[in-house]
Amino acid sequence: MTYLRKTSNAKLLGHSGVKGFPLILWSDYQVDFNSLKYFLSEFRHNEVQSVFTYARHINDFLSQLEVDGKAVSEIDEDWLRTYRDEVRKRPESEKENTENYASQVLRTVVNYCYWLTNEGIESYLCGPSKLYKIQVVITDRGKLMHSTFKNEDKDKQKQQAPRSSWIEVIKAFGPKRADLVKRFELMIDWGVHAGLRPKEICNLKIEQLPLRESAERAIVDERLLPVKLTLTKGRKPRTVRVYGGLILATWDYIELYRPVVVNEHKRLAKMKKDQSSYGEPTEIFLSSKSGLKLDPVSLSTSIRTAFKAAVSSGKLTPAERVWAHGLRHHFTTRELKIWDDKGQKNAERLVMQQTGHSSIDTMEPYMSDRYSEDFE
Repeated sequence: MTYLRKTSNAKLLGHSGVKGFPLILWSDYQVDFNSLKYFLSEFRHNEVQSVFTYARHINDFLSQLEVDGKAVSEIDEDWLRTYRDEVRKRPESEKENTENYASQVLRTVVNYCYWLTNEGIESYLCGPSKLYKIQVVITDRGKLMHSTFKNEDKDKQKQQAPRSSWIEVIKAFGPKRADLVKRFELMIDWGVHAGLRPKEICNLKIEQLPLRESAERAIVDERLLPVKLTLTKGRKPRTVRVYGGLILATWDYIELYRPVVVNEHKRLAKMKKDQSSYGEPTEIFLSSKSGLKLDPVSLSTSIRTAFKAAVSSGKLTPAERVWAHGLRHHFTTRELKIWDDKGQKNAERLVMQQTGHSSIDTMEPYMSDRYSEDFE
C-alpha cells in the first residue's frame, strides 16, 4: 500500500517554505524515490498544486500495480487500457469517476513512464517506436500523445460557458464583510474580463499593475493596457491586455479595502510583541485568516459555495453552473464571438495570445458555445 503525504515547510530547488509538495510512501514508510525525482523535475516548471495533482495520479497508479502484483517494468499497452477502464468503472460515489479524470490519470502515468525511460530507470518501457512496450507519439511541440488520453465521454467539451447574468447572480452570495465582498467581486472580474486562471489571479502583485493615471488615459483613448503575468500555467510569462476600468477598480480595492486585512495582521503581530512575524505580502489579494496571498483553492471553493447558495435560493438552476475556471471559459467564448462578429479570420489565434493556450486543440471546449445565440 502507498500513502500520499505533503510537506508543511520544505526547501526545494532554491525555494524556501514550500508547503504542499508531495511525497509517496510505501507501507514501511520508505519514500518512493523514483516518483520523488519525477515530482522535483515537474516542480521546475509547475506550481506545487499541479505537482500534487500529478502525485495523486501516480499514487493511484502505484497502488494499482501493487494490487495486480506487477512492477512498473512489467506493464504494457494492454495493462494501461485495462487500468483506464478500471478507473472509469469505479463506484459513482467516488468523485474521480469521470471520463475526464481517467484521461488525466493516464496522461500523467504515460508521461511518468516516458520520464522513467529517458532517465534510464526503466529501459524500453515507453518511447516513440515499436522497441518500447508503451508506444507514444511526440508532437512538434514535444508533447506526448497516447490512445488512452482520449476522453470518450467528452464531458469537458459539453460544458456550457457561464453567462454574464449567472456570474452576476453569484456575486451576491459571496462573503458578507465589506472588504471581502469587494475582493470576491474583483477576483471574479479578473477571471471574466482578463481570462485569468485562479492561480494567476491569486498571484497578481501590486507592482504588476499599470498606474492609475495610465488607466484613466486608456479609458479616454478607448484602449487596453498590458499586464505582464509572471506566474502562469507552466510558469511561462505572458502579457494580457486589460481594460482601464478593471485597473482602476483594482487600485480602489488596494487603497480602500486591502488595508483592512493588512492592518489587522499587523495588530495581531504587535500584540504578540513580534512585529517582524508579519511582513505585508506584495500580492493584491490576501487571505483574511493568514494575511498572506489567497490560495487558488480558496477562491475556487468560495465561487462554488456561492453558486450552490444561489441554486438553493432559487436564483440559479443546477444547469446554470458557474465555477472558477468557467470564468476563463466565459472570457474565451466572448472574445471568440467578438472577433467572429468583426469578420476576423483565424479568430482563435488572436484569442490564444491573450489566454495563453498552447494550441488550437486546447481551445476545443470553447469552439461550439461561441455560436450560441443566448450567450451574452
